[in-house]
This record gives sequence, C-alpha cells and structure tokens, in this order.
Amino acid sequence: MLKPRYMQIADLLTEQIKDGTLTPGAMMPTEATLQATYDVSRVTIRKAMKVLVDNDLLYRVRGSGSYVKAPKAQHNAFQLMGFIEEVSAQGKTPSSKVIAFETSPCSHTIASKLNLEEGTLIYEIQRLRLIDGEPEILECTYLPVAMFTDLSIEVMQTSKYDYIERHKGMQIAKSRQCVWPDSTSTSLAARFNTRENTPILRVESVSELVDGTPFEYTVNYFRLHQYSFEFIAHRQTPQ
Repeated sequence: MLKPRYMQIADLLTEQIKDGTLTPGAMMPTEATLQATYDVSRVTIRKAMKVLVDNDLLYRVRGSGSYVKAPKAQHNAFQLMGFIEEVSAQGKTPSSKVIAFETSPCSHTIASKLNLEEGTLIYEIQRLRLIDGEPEILECTYLPVAMFTDLSIEVMQTSKYDYIERHKGMQIAKSRQCVWPDSTSTSLAARFNTRENTPILRVESVSELVDGTPFEYTVNYFRLHQYSFEFIAHRQTPQ
C-alpha cells in the first residue's frame, strides 16, 4: 500500500540524515523551502517533521527552527564489545571515571554468579562511563582478585577488556545479559545529572572466557540519553 505523502517525505529526510547529507547540528530547511521542494502543503510538511521529531532525529528551538540531532551511540547486545570500542567505532569520545575501587569478601549472590565460594576475595569497582563528556552509564563490576592480581585504578580508567585480553592473555568468549526497566534513585540521579525516578535500563551480565570460566559479573545502569540498544532477530528458515 502506498504510504501517505508526509510519510514519504519523512522517509526521504530520514535517509538524508542517515547518509550524512543533513549533518548533526545542521539547521533543517524552512517549511516554505520544503513545501516548494516537495510541492506539498504546509500541513504535510509539519506532519513529516513531527515524524522526525518523534523518531528522535530532530530537535526544535523556539524562534529559531529545527536541527538535526547527533545520533545516539548504539549498544548491540549480540556483539560483545567493550564500551570504549563500541563508542569509539561510532565517532564519539568515550571516557571513564573510577568512583570506587576496593576488595572485599564476596556475598552469596555474587559468589553464585562467578562460581566462587562465598567469602572469596573480589574487586568491587564502580565506574561512571561518559560519552563526549556526559555521564551515560554507571557500571558496577565484580571480578575475582585471584584472576587479576595486578588490576589497578589506572587500568579501570581505560579498557578493562583490553587489559584482560592483551595484558593477561585471556580470551573472552561471551556474555549473558538480562535487561530490566528501572528508574534513578537519589544517588544515581546525582551521578547522571538528572531527576530522581527518571526511566533507565538496568543490564546485568556475566562474562565468560573460552573455557567457560566466569570472570566478571556486572550491573550497568544506562541513562539512555546518548545511548540506544539494538536487538537484531534472525528468522530461521522453516524446515
């Protein structure tokens, strides 16, 4: 079925944003210009522009016009990449701020995640992950001390996975992830520079080496201001 004209125009403008013809931060053509370009009414143009705003591709400035939004960094849940790899690959600047780094005996819950005896010494690390200087993720990570005796704050300010694979010579195989909707507590809202009870995503993961050894249990809180999740489902051909 043929799409309504405003949807056709929205699709054309979306493609121009995605292929870089309309760059992030660029001001969109005026309604009058778009009317002339596509030979349609002002109502049709306004409906097309609303589609782009609703799809988080544009933002409006009162008295000025509509501007192209910078794309969010995407988290592909099916491709195991570190935060720095993932964000850098999308042309943004990642950074990390370690806000807690200590060792302690592990609780029953964490021991069960890492296949350890309760009370085994683990690292408890909290990092604030930033994209272009803005806080986006609070990461709470638990690692067995015996596996990473030389782990340091300096390492955690860079890439944890690079340290594990390049420095320790371990091969990471997979991560099992569970995702829940959540909202910011008072302390988390302060970390994210946002309001309490703002919707966020909580992602828990257990990562394993190629021999099946779990080496990391992590709880990530995603602000979703500069980050989006991508899930790709492949249909299996019926037999």
